[in-house]
Amino acid sequence: MSYKSQFKNYGLGLGLRRSLKEKTLNYIQEKADDSHIKWLEIVPENHIVRGGIHKKSFQDVLDSGIQLIPHGVNLSIATASDTAGKASFDRFLIDELKELFQAVKPPWFSDHISCTRINGFYLQDLIPSPRTQEAVDVITTNIKFLEDEFQLPFLIENPSFYTTLIEPEMSELDFINQILNKADCGMLLDVNNVYVNSINHNDYQPADFIRGLDLDRVVQVHIAGHLEDYTAWLTGEKLKVLDTHGENIRKEVFDILEDLLSLTEIKAILLERDSNFPDFDGMIEELDEIAKIMEREKCHS
Repeated sequence: MSYKSQFKNYGLGLGLRRSLKEKTLNYIQEKADDSHIKWLEIVPENHIVRGGIHKKSFQDVLDSGIQLIPHGVNLSIATASDTAGKASFDRFLIDELKELFQAVKPPWFSDHISCTRINGFYLQDLIPSPRTQEAVDVITTNIKFLEDEFQLPFLIENPSFYTTLIEPEMSELDFINQILNKADCGMLLDVNNVYVNSINHNDYQPADFIRGLDLDRVVQVHIAGHLEDYTAWLTGEKLKVLDTHGENIRKEVFDILEDLLSLTEIKAILLERDSNFPDFDGMIEELDEIAKIMEREKCHS
């Protein structure tokens, strides 16, 4: 049986961001069945009791019946335990997320292939995982623990990265495919991150990367904007491309999405915008462009 066959198709969604919440919900209500926004993504760490906003802040969203899907930033699935073969986790975070998920009832949840926690200290950033066999084993153990704890399917996201901590033992593509196979999990494919990494590291062509993935595992997609020719204000270091989620989506990234949809069905696609928000009509224009791509590829399949 296909991995993806266990999930329904949720269509196109948008991140539930505090500054856009009222306009987002008004748009969904006014457009009803014609709304491009069929579901909303939340960063669950922003909605737990301590250090965040309790779930009552989006009770109106739950009451409206629109599906919420959580995408985490702090599970730190690449963090190794002190004990070999054991999962590494923050018990408080797990318990709070479990309570939240009981209210949201998501079809799956996700987080990045990265470390946000080392030796009990939170780093407040997505530190790239070493691409080693040992890291594959650590991540697999952590994913199996999370799926057992939450009784939900888990998706890994391919992060953008700008350096490697140690000499890689395998390519980014092989690393991801090994995790998908060994952990028996799904994938949230960020097509902008594919583009960003391909430009900054010159390791692959996006089309080759997409075709090399185990596409039956690719359940969800993020598409976002990036900043080109970025200069770090502190060091003066130049980057070809910086993943920001704060700019309009480039044609090259739309093209990767279209290529992907010509190859496989995706159960949920998210327009990911986290900062530098345009007026809401600008958001709708990008949603409309994504919807047109989805419709074109649906007609071709």
